[in-house]
Amino acid sequence: MRRNRNNIKCNNEKKKNSTPKLTPQQIAVIIGLLTNVLEVNSVLLDKDQRIEIVLEGSIRRKTKADVIAEELGEISVGDLIEAFIRK
Repeated sequence: MRRNRNNIKCNNEKKKNSTPKLTPQQIAVIIGLLTNVLEVNSVLLDKDQRIEIVLEGSIRRKTKADVIAEELGEISVGDLIEAFIRK
């Protein structure tokens, strides 16, 4: 061991087996967040300072209709039907 500027002992040796052990559930959550399959719905903090993070998502792939519906946003069904009739 060596000492730093303040004469405090420093241990610069790397610990063996210092990698965290992740459970399959933790790995699934990490992958879900990184791939945007899961998103944070809410973060709750109670009076005992316990935290609860609510995630939501779907493993179902979006269809072309899902993508188009998202793009249309707040267009009413009536307006959409009129647009198809005029076409």
